[in-house]
Amino acid sequence: MSSAVAVASLLLLLALVIGFRVHSLGTHRSAKKLRTAVILGARVYEDGRPSDALVDRVALGVQLINDGLVERLLLTGGTTDSRPTEADVMARLARERGLTETQLVLEPKSRSTFENALNCAAILRAENEVEVILVTCDFHVARAAAQFRAHALTVWPVPSKRALDASTRLMVTAKEVIGFLRRPWLLARLR
Repeated sequence: MSSAVAVASLLLLLALVIGFRVHSLGTHRSAKKLRTAVILGARVYEDGRPSDALVDRVALGVQLINDGLVERLLLTGGTTDSRPTEADVMARLARERGLTETQLVLEPKSRSTFENALNCAAILRAENEVEVILVTCDFHVARAAAQFRAHALTVWPVPSKRALDASTRLMVTAKEVIGFLRRPWLLARLR
């Protein structure tokens, strides 16, 4: 077997293992009572409408407050153009569901999961908070939690369930695997 084939086989095996782990972590919901739940942003359309993923994440965050598991939501997500930030749209949705301004903290500058973790870690550390509930889509929870752990935060993932057809689920899982392969140091933080 040539070394190129061996490397390709090893990479394929690694991708399959990571893909399985991404999928299995997205099926677990672990949460304990904490002060803050970080809600990761998702697509906001040009007209300011939230995507279904964004609506689902906010609804889950509001449920965590209503269930008494958290006191506030840290809403994170910016924009790269003139549309409203993900954090602003999430805040509007949370207020429509009965939350008050004192229950919401906005981080509207981040444009990636890496920046979400970096910017939220700064906000949380300024308040001596190092343990949070993290809400994102089930297929994204493994990589997102690893990014937050890379910033020395203890993370309790609470995935929102996305009803996706098989081909879409395969596509988003592949995207997450690629995200891990691009940043292999995150694999050490995959739990």
